[in-house]
Amino acid sequence: MAGHNPLYKLGSLYRNIVCAFGTVFRPHQHLSLDEGMVPWRGNLSFRVYNPDKPKKYGIKAYMLSDAVTGYCSRFKLYTGKSDTPASANGATYDLVMDMMRGYFGQGYILYMDNYYSSPKLYTDLFVLGCGATGTLRVNRKGIPQRIKDKKVDKGDMFSMCNDELVLVKYHDRKVVYLLSTIEEAAKAPNGRVAPRTGTPIENPAIVNAYNKYMGGVDRSDQMVSYATFNARTLKWWKRVIFHVISLATLNAYLCYKFVTPRKPMLHRVFRKQLVTELLQSVSRACVPGMCTKPVGRPSTAAEPIMRLQGQHFPIKIVGTGKKRNISRACVVCSVAERQRLEAIGEKRKRTGKESSYQCDKCLTALCVEPCFKLFHTHKDYIAAYKTRVMIDE
Repeated sequence: MAGHNPLYKLGSLYRNIVCAFGTVFRPHQHLSLDEGMVPWRGNLSFRVYNPDKPKKYGIKAYMLSDAVTGYCSRFKLYTGKSDTPASANGATYDLVMDMMRGYFGQGYILYMDNYYSSPKLYTDLFVLGCGATGTLRVNRKGIPQRIKDKKVDKGDMFSMCNDELVLVKYHDRKVVYLLSTIEEAAKAPNGRVAPRTGTPIENPAIVNAYNKYMGGVDRSDQMVSYATFNARTLKWWKRVIFHVISLATLNAYLCYKFVTPRKPMLHRVFRKQLVTELLQSVSRACVPGMCTKPVGRPSTAAEPIMRLQGQHFPIKIVGTGKKRNISRACVVCSVAERQRLEAIGEKRKRTGKESSYQCDKCLTALCVEPCFKLFHTHKDYIAAYKTRVMIDE
């Protein structure tokens, strides 16, 4: 349907969190663009299958991350084919330009895989002041036929270049094509040595740079999966919200590590401390009269101390409708008698007494004598009742 927004159920919480990603932290020079995955196996029109991901079924998300720290700066969910027609350069070209908006002309270098790369995209990014490096599909427009027909032995490379682009064909385990606007067509050591000879192993410089800086999104996805919230739900939007909150927590931890370079706390310790501080802030903000009423029967150990202060008087329990004479179990003697019977192994349906009187302030059913006085003069009125009974006996 035209004008339908598939993400409307996520509400303003999702929009506010995602918008804050790009304003809190300024990423390093190297950025990586790749797909993330929000796990989901339920029925959904824009659910996808990605065999290259650990969680193969889910909602695909395009992520722009800092290649050094893994901080996610941009997050965009894939919701199927867009109603807006793509430009003449294609929908993938438009996606990359939209994700990089705000980072042009600042010296950033973008790394991406062959799904996004094209000579036209790299040239336009170079004109806008942004470098790019990535793998390339051989069927992209603008690749010379000469480099396609060139035979390359294993370990060798063949390159072509113009004023902006460097195109490399490299045979490692298989033939791969790489494109860059910042790297040179030369080999460089990759930091490893041959096990038998001990000589340094060399790869094309463009391959070394791609392997070093392409893993920002994968690193972010990996760290989120360690502490994800796996509560079962039948609502896909709840799973997305849980994932985005986990991603926001990870981003907060990466910001903390950036400003605390010496001996930062572990990720799991940071999450526990964050939850503790959030609960403390909520408890401080919870003023009397605004706190939610606890669910269930009130505990005798957690009763407010106000029952020991002020003036309290017994009043008759007033019935409603046809019921006139109403009585309820006394909160003092009924509890004390039940505990006494449990101690000697007896079981009865009813223990203690029922009273037709209650306190005018506490609205608690109490026997006039002696429970009313014990309830309003002793903190542990159950123990006081038991002592009173032992003295009477």
